[in-house]
Amino acid sequence: MVRKVSPKQPPRRRTSVPTVLHAPLLADIPWLVHAFSTRAGGVSSFVNSQFAHELNLGNVAWDSTRNVDENRRRFRVALGAADLRLVVLRQIHSDLIRHVDSEIPTTGDALITDKAGYLLSIIAADCLPILIADSKQRVIAAVHCGWRGTARRLAEKVVGRMRMFFNSQPQHLRAAIGPGIRRCCYRIGSDVEEEFRSQFTYASKVLTSRSDPPSPLREKYPRLFITYKSPEFKTFHEPDEETRQIYLDLVLANVTQLVDAGLPRNQIYSEAPCTSCHPELFFSHRRDAGRTGRMMGSIGIKNK
Repeated sequence: MVRKVSPKQPPRRRTSVPTVLHAPLLADIPWLVHAFSTRAGGVSSFVNSQFAHELNLGNVAWDSTRNVDENRRRFRVALGAADLRLVVLRQIHSDLIRHVDSEIPTTGDALITDKAGYLLSIIAADCLPILIADSKQRVIAAVHCGWRGTARRLAEKVVGRMRMFFNSQPQHLRAAIGPGIRRCCYRIGSDVEEEFRSQFTYASKVLTSRSDPPSPLREKYPRLFITYKSPEFKTFHEPDEETRQIYLDLVLANVTQLVDAGLPRNQIYSEAPCTSCHPELFFSHRRDAGRTGRMMGSIGIKNK
């Protein structure tokens, strides 16, 4: 039994059965299997965790290889892909695109194939897993986009590679952006902000500046929070400057790149929930300060 839930309405209860999410745009392609995993329905567990039955699909220090292998088996069964060969890269936040044929690549951040029998998979716990399918040419891709991959225009380059090697036409491509950290929670530093402002004309659309509410202590004693810019103590930051934060919309950035690559906007699914906002359903590297599990976004061409 596989529980399928709407990406807009995450379940509140945990389960020992894998819970997977499907993108509507990909669900009606008959020769395709795909899904995004959640944290529910596995055999792993944190020490003293409030959650049991964790579906951790990544090789992390707190979990055993035996547990991960069993979790991956359960996930493939949940997809109806038990007979497909799982392909997982060692992801390095790059723009390296690997083709899957008779040989299986080991390193990179995007996978492409037109061969049946492979389940292309992206590991993530805040970064975006992006799945792309050419409904006419029967070509698929799985893409791992954190801020570095997005800054390198990886999703856009994958579409270009599909066009170059498989004659894919953008009007026949469908893309699904899976669960990942969204604008509400993805605070970034000035270095990432500068990278995006220098690279993209649409940077102002994907970057949001807002001020966090001042603490009661700051409100009562604002002068304590002044930081001086010069040794002479003549210039200083006003206290409210210190609360300014920058947030990045990774989803909108990748939607924009896919549209720039030629995909119609209505053929891009981007409504999956924020991983950081839903601890009952998703692992989140940012929310859990690195001590967390990993999820998968997977896509494959069925064996005949």
